[in-house]
Amino acid sequence: MKKRSSIKEDMLFQLFSEHSQELFLVFDQKGLVIRCNKVALNELGYEDDIYSTYIYDIFRKAVKHSKEQLNINTKYQDKVAEAVAYRKNQTCFPINLKIVNTKVGRRYLGICCAVNISTEKRAMFELRNIKNELKLSQKVKNEFVANITHELRTPVNGILGLTENLFDTELSPRQLETVNIIHRCCFNMNAIINDLLDFTKLANNKMVIEQREFDFRSFIDNMIAFNINKISEKGLKLLVNVADDIPNRVIGDELRLTQVLNNLFSNAIKFTSVGQIALEVVKTAQTDREVELFFMVMDTGIGISLEEKDKLFLSFSQVDGSISRRFGGTGLGLSISKMLIENMNGTIAVDSEKNKGSTFTFSVRLGRPNDKKEESHKGKDYYCNTKGMIRPGHELRQSQVLDTDYVGRILEKSNLVTVDSTAEYHLGQKINDLTERLTICIEMENWEKAEEIAAYLRKMLPNKEKELRNKALSLLLAIRKEEHDNSVILLNELEKCLNEVKEWEI
Repeated sequence: MKKRSSIKEDMLFQLFSEHSQELFLVFDQKGLVIRCNKVALNELGYEDDIYSTYIYDIFRKAVKHSKEQLNINTKYQDKVAEAVAYRKNQTCFPINLKIVNTKVGRRYLGICCAVNISTEKRAMFELRNIKNELKLSQKVKNEFVANITHELRTPVNGILGLTENLFDTELSPRQLETVNIIHRCCFNMNAIINDLLDFTKLANNKMVIEQREFDFRSFIDNMIAFNINKISEKGLKLLVNVADDIPNRVIGDELRLTQVLNNLFSNAIKFTSVGQIALEVVKTAQTDREVELFFMVMDTGIGISLEEKDKLFLSFSQVDGSISRRFGGTGLGLSISKMLIENMNGTIAVDSEKNKGSTFTFSVRLGRPNDKKEESHKGKDYYCNTKGMIRPGHELRQSQVLDTDYVGRILEKSNLVTVDSTAEYHLGQKINDLTERLTICIEMENWEKAEEIAAYLRKMLPNKEKELRNKALSLLLAIRKEEHDNSVILLNELEKCLNEVKEWEI
């Protein structure tokens, strides 16, 4: 009966092992191979001479022999691990190996199960090479784009500076129109260049998110000031609501948050012909150290279909080719916004329906300054159109006038309200804050941010102060050329002139 059972076991082992793609080898307690399948013979290059071969000569890393005793590496006992199998001709190949010890009667036997993974290894090696080539190609492409955009930036900024200087001279209506066209084209070109530079920085993980304290409501006001003229030109309504429980002072990257909101507002303005644009900011969480804010930018524009949403945040992509031809743009704005928000550990999303407008939402976590007393501040909830800025159903009282420089310009255009000395104080204070920030940026040679601050500073200076505006222009041109020493000298000269101004004309 035992002999018949042994024959059946041999037949089962032979049937199983011969039809398997694995290498099967059985060895005794001395390490001598006593049985194997055809796959093992073929892979290892043996014939019947394998039965005079020891297992530690085949799997040298997994099995060692010392003092007539076998030592099996525990790494391979009853579990699969990567190893190397040596052929009869001493060449080798990679395998996944598992060794099982068992007792048959009084004999101790070991069973080796191995799979040749040469093909997988070769494929992984080729894939790694392809990835490295792609990385190198991407690096070369990004460096090329960065170099080209930097080279383009210099002449474009030069033309921008000269056209801005021309605005301060006496021009005929026809000349003024021509200069306006040149300035607008250069401004658009500069925006494209800045998008490309930001994209290459983000793609190469070279974008640094700064953590600086700033006034949150001034940040919102300045962002609105940047977009208000375009909104008014299209006759759109603007609704803004900033929750009153949001801290006045927060810590984060004000510039990059402004960039994200400007991108979202720019799209909303571009794709909305009739109706309104709304911004709402609410607080969703707060601790002693940070606050989580949720932003919503809503419009009544052309909207996006469900199928088109997948393309929305892709680089160099617009949901429809006809949109690119009709409205222009590089298709980088939302992609950059998404990467910036993710770099700030936030998320961005869109909810939209074709011809029914869009709602873009994003959340960010901002730090809270230590030992700062929060002043109570009413939530901003105001309405804007070409007639000015008023709360729905209310008169515009002085306490509701926004506390930034753009109020005077908006109300002056609409002949609605004359801003008093409070706004005058805010303008002077804002200019002082900007010069302080500009000093830091120049010393740190953060030319990109320095250029934005210098350009904004010049725009804030009243048209009557021509000498100041000319000095600010000279400073802006020096910064664009990245001339450190010259920029410091010109900034000092500008600050001296600013200190001599006793009253600002708003």
